[in-house]
Amino acid sequence: MSVVLGKPEVPKHWLLDANVLFSEWTRWLMVALARQHGATLYFTPHIENECYRNLVRLGRLHPDDASVERAGLPQRLNAVLLPQNHEPYLADVRQVDEKDRHVAASALALRHQVQQAVGLLTWNLKDFPRKPLLKLGLVRMCPDELCVELLKTKTDIQTCLEQSVQLMQAGLAEQPSQNPTLYQSKASPLPQNHQDWIQFLGRNRMHKTAKVCSRPN
Repeated sequence: MSVVLGKPEVPKHWLLDANVLFSEWTRWLMVALARQHGATLYFTPHIENECYRNLVRLGRLHPDDASVERAGLPQRLNAVLLPQNHEPYLADVRQVDEKDRHVAASALALRHQVQQAVGLLTWNLKDFPRKPLLKLGLVRMCPDELCVELLKTKTDIQTCLEQSVQLMQAGLAEQPSQNPTLYQSKASPLPQNHQDWIQFLGRNRMHKTAKVCSRPN
């Protein structure tokens, strides 16, 4: 008989996968949600390297700007850059896709460090099987699920979304790009009204959040 695992509480320690760090706005959404929940953000040098390698490869960031931004990222996000000590835990997360195994192993290393459940935040849910990780004390979620789980009402979500934009704008003003890429110069404007937010959330895979925001008052 298979064991039915109940819905876990959202932990207070969140390891961010590279695909969550990749989006400038999603980073700041994680900061806003962490403040709301009293949580701490973490990532590793391996995760950070994967994020910035892809940002440069896809023309999102100039290599010089990527180097400067990466150096100050933990401080800007009030996050913890963990040591790269995941290897002893790789055997415990064999059911995770091989290319993502270092992420789960790093989350498990953090789980042993803090002696509490750890949230693993990623967009690649299919590569991180829920039940095996939950048995290890790892709660894997995507940003969309996290937002809806923490912010139950439309008003709370809208407040947090506005905070994420304020944080993002402040961060960009504090450290503006010195070598803007074509992608940055053509970036769509940030949402200005309710309908803008619904479309923006849809483009950013935040479909459950958009559904809550679309409910009538």
